[in-house]
Amino acid sequence: MTTRSIEIPHASARRVELATGDRLRVATPDGAQGGDLSFPGFDQALTRNVNGWERYGRPVMAFHADPGMRLYDGEGEPVLHVVACVGAGRNDVVMPGCYRELYADGRPGCRDLIAAALGLERRELTGMLSFFVSSRATDDWYDALSASQIAPGDSLVLEALRPTAVAISACPDTEIPGWRPGALLAEVTRG
Repeated sequence: MTTRSIEIPHASARRVELATGDRLRVATPDGAQGGDLSFPGFDQALTRNVNGWERYGRPVMAFHADPGMRLYDGEGEPVLHVVACVGAGRNDVVMPGCYRELYADGRPGCRDLIAAALGLERRELTGMLSFFVSSRATDDWYDALSASQIAPGDSLVLEALRPTAVAISACPDTEIPGWRPGALLAEVTRG
């Protein structure tokens, strides 16, 4: 069994190649911030729908990818399995990830960073998973970022169900309550 570590500095993204059975652990060493991840063909809507049906036995959209759930591509094939989540935050499969147009200074958002890391045009990036978030919903809106409570060591562990590339971003936002600029750590365990 071998483990490879990759640091993801604030406002950047890194690509990670996974083989079937590889485990990917994304952690915040100092509790500074969360981020996003994606893979080619990731379909958020299908992921919400399939997991909602499996969990609730009826057409319910799941907002979060919790342990035991899978992330699907647009063909309905499972690509990643959520193994574990440590911390108060959850893995959001509703939010689209931030993007350049949101920022007055034009800095790249997570969608821009992840698309570049995957070698895709941003328009080809079909879905995002935001990790270490705490959500609130009303009849009018869904908010996954204003109540985040991140602590040192919070982590997400995924297992590859087939070979894929995954890109992980350390969000460039500096105004999300409870977040501060910091690096994330990705660890890939093969074996």
